[in-house]
Amino acid sequence: MNQYIKEMRIKSWLKNIFVFIPLVFSLELLNAEKLVMTVIAFCAFCLVSSAVYVFNDICDAEKDESHPIKHTRPIASGLIPKKSAAGFAALLAAVGLTTGFAVGLLVMVLIATYILLNLVYSMWIKHRPIFDCFCIAAGFVLRIYIGGVAGGEYISDWLFLTVIAGSLFLAFGKRRGEMIRIADSAITRKVLASYDVQFLNGMVFVYAGLSVVFYALWAMYRGSNMIYTVPLIIFLISKYLLLIHNNDSHGDPTTVIFKDKSLLVAAGLYSLLAIALLYL
Repeated sequence: MNQYIKEMRIKSWLKNIFVFIPLVFSLELLNAEKLVMTVIAFCAFCLVSSAVYVFNDICDAEKDESHPIKHTRPIASGLIPKKSAAGFAALLAAVGLTTGFAVGLLVMVLIATYILLNLVYSMWIKHRPIFDCFCIAAGFVLRIYIGGVAGGEYISDWLFLTVIAGSLFLAFGKRRGEMIRIADSAITRKVLASYDVQFLNGMVFVYAGLSVVFYALWAMYRGSNMIYTVPLIIFLISKYLLLIHNNDSHGDPTTVIFKDKSLLVAAGLYSLLAIALLYL
């Protein structure tokens, strides 16, 4: 059971917090009905995202055996047979879809779209340069739209662009970390043979800059003095850039965030400041 729980990658559920963004910034966080619907949608998405992780690990089992970190995963190490893993993934997906349907048909459709997108990603897109990172970005966009539908909230154009730029920043940063810090990186991830470090450096800094610009424009559009949160966003992105350039995180966003206390503190301060400006 511990191995199945490990395979779910619960730590990566942190990425699913994007589901709450529409509710928070629409000033409806204290609306009990909308909050409950969003929490249920979040739980549904967590189950489905874990199903996707399991399926992806099944597809990558042989390559992960040569990976310095992923070789310890239950499927790659042989602790969970592929057939059992496939059944577990199907169960997680079924429960996630059913939970999403409890929120609404459209939420279930969006969650199903996420599953389909990641099935195509695992079998084909992840081997195609550029497409792979944009597919990852599409997953984050689906998260905010699922949250928007669950809470009945509108997703503004600037918020949409901010999420796109921010997720591309994280995706290209992860590819850069994998290429630089993993020996025989093209073997462990085929698409890395199509990238080079100089290109990835450029993409990381381009999307870091766009993330700040789009967020600042969203903050001005949003009002409520949210413009005063922009310096914290600049610090967070700058600190994240420093970390992925100078440590052994391999660019994984969850690992980077949980390993650095100053980044966690800054993220906490941003959350408190944003909530204070919006709700007080």
